[in-house]
Amino acid sequence: MTDLTWSVSWETDLDDAAHGPLARLLARAYDRPDRFADGRSWAGARPERRIVAHDAGAPVAHAGIVRRFLRALPDGGEVLVGDVGLVAVDPARQGRGVGRALMARVADALVDLGVPFGFLSCGPAVEGFYRAAGWTRLPGVTTRLIDTHHRNRTDTDPAMVLAAARPPAAWPEATVLVRDGQLV
Repeated sequence: MTDLTWSVSWETDLDDAAHGPLARLLARAYDRPDRFADGRSWAGARPERRIVAHDAGAPVAHAGIVRRFLRALPDGGEVLVGDVGLVAVDPARQGRGVGRALMARVADALVDLGVPFGFLSCGPAVEGFYRAAGWTRLPGVTTRLIDTHHRNRTDTDPAMVLAAARPPAAWPEATVLVRDGQLV
């Protein structure tokens, strides 16, 4: 892995010029040029914090975090999480440890934000990546959310959690997690 420059920034600290390069990175990483074609560096909810790796000034890795409460059903309890999304490594950099370094910085950012847990949902093909970074799959859990088209959706893809300020045993029992806000 080459020497990268890392930043952790608040969303409002990014100037307008920063979004175009981030949008191009996300389009390459997700192979979705249509989703980020307008220079938006977000898909649903805008992140509150961003963790970005740069090489020679160009972004090569990215993750976004927004704090929110999830409802844990059936009992209806709530849990504060750092909802992690838009995790991306430039395809030309994958397999070189950049993603592992990114997720270590995400874990640090979750602690800095004071949230008890990190939460994300992912496709089955990348579950192993998150497991290797210390995340735990919540077996038998579905996630209800508002998708990027502003529609309610039930997601059966892996729901993953990372203990940040609380031990894993403090995670609530649930079969359904409700993310009452747009997907990050």
